[in-house]
Amino acid sequence: MSLYRLRTAEKSRMWQNIPMPYWFDGNNLIGQSAAASRSDPRRRREFLSVLSTYHKTGGGRFLVYFDGDDPDGSMPPPGIGVRYSAPLSTDEAMIRRLKEIRYPGEIIVVSNDHDLMNRCRNAGATTLNWREFMSKMKSRPIPEGTEHETQQTVDVEDWIKYFGLDKKEI
Repeated sequence: MSLYRLRTAEKSRMWQNIPMPYWFDGNNLIGQSAAASRSDPRRRREFLSVLSTYHKTGGGRFLVYFDGDDPDGSMPPPGIGVRYSAPLSTDEAMIRRLKEIRYPGEIIVVSNDHDLMNRCRNAGATTLNWREFMSKMKSRPIPEGTEHETQQTVDVEDWIKYFGLDKKEI
């Protein structure tokens, strides 16, 4: 086997172990406008929590785009990145970013917006709708140690006292 083929085979095996990056059209998938999400951010948090569960099972690297600004400034769950698209729409922010990156074919965009999916495919990305994404995640084997894992409850009041913060400024 030539040195080139050996290196190519090694790179191929290396890439198989790296979780695929998924980008999510957040507001579209939770079925809320940016204005509705601003007034009630619980739907966003619930959606991010569901994605965090899939991330823990080795489902991939997840980045969620939401329209507008961050309404409550809360931290996303572990393993989930969040971007707010203001002043652009989420669609425009995602397309712009796909055009900027070197390998858009490595990105999987998850949305139920057919127009956005077509534009992402034209920019080189792979697309899935929510049903296809869920099917893919449910077919994954659950790694040991993640089945019975529970999240620890955090007492925000304790953290505020610990860091000497003023509750009014948070």
